[in-house]
Amino acid sequence: MNLLKKKRIAKICILMIFILLFLGGYYMYMKKYQMYVRVASYDENSAEFPSKRIWFDASEWLNSPQYIKVHGTYLINKKFIPLENLDTWGALGITMKLQDKIDNSNTFPELNALKNMETIKFLNLMKDKMSYEYIYTKFDEKSLKPVLDFFLVKFLYKEKRYELLMMRRLYENDYVYDHYGFVYKENEWHKENDDIMTYRDYLEGKIDSYK
Repeated sequence: MNLLKKKRIAKICILMIFILLFLGGYYMYMKKYQMYVRVASYDENSAEFPSKRIWFDASEWLNSPQYIKVHGTYLINKKFIPLENLDTWGALGITMKLQDKIDNSNTFPELNALKNMETIKFLNLMKDKMSYEYIYTKFDEKSLKPVLDFFLVKFLYKEKRYELLMMRRLYENDYVYDHYGFVYKENEWHKENDDIMTYRDYLEGKIDSYK
């Protein structure tokens, strides 16, 4: 093999290496902007049944210093909208969901006295006894926008504090709420979910930002 041919092969190899490095770098760059939502899967033979991942480009939000990606399916919104009016009629949507979970739970017998309580009576009982902690935000599966905010709603009853994870979403220009999981004693949710990075971790400097 003559020298000219060897040089040509060497150039081709170098070019291929550069292309592979470029493609690898581009893939890693784009990967950090990829997020997913879970949607129902009706194919029982699918490995993703009963739900599957739909991946999408979230760079519109992740390029903003307002958001931090901490998982493939959720992020931290540094400028989340707080829960307001917890001591007014505005909290009715929250207290009704709280009641629903208490009514259908047998975890804490000491909360049995709250079961099937009249709605307004329960609302008044919770006045000045509720607080919250923002957890993280997820994307809506239809709009693919980060509009599903999760909070730990905490309440005091007979000198003991409890908490319940709730999701807030916008529906017809008003906020509605859904509850998730179980009622916990205060701080037990974090112990049960210590593998999840939350807003608390961000405040404590435990989350590495892309920014």
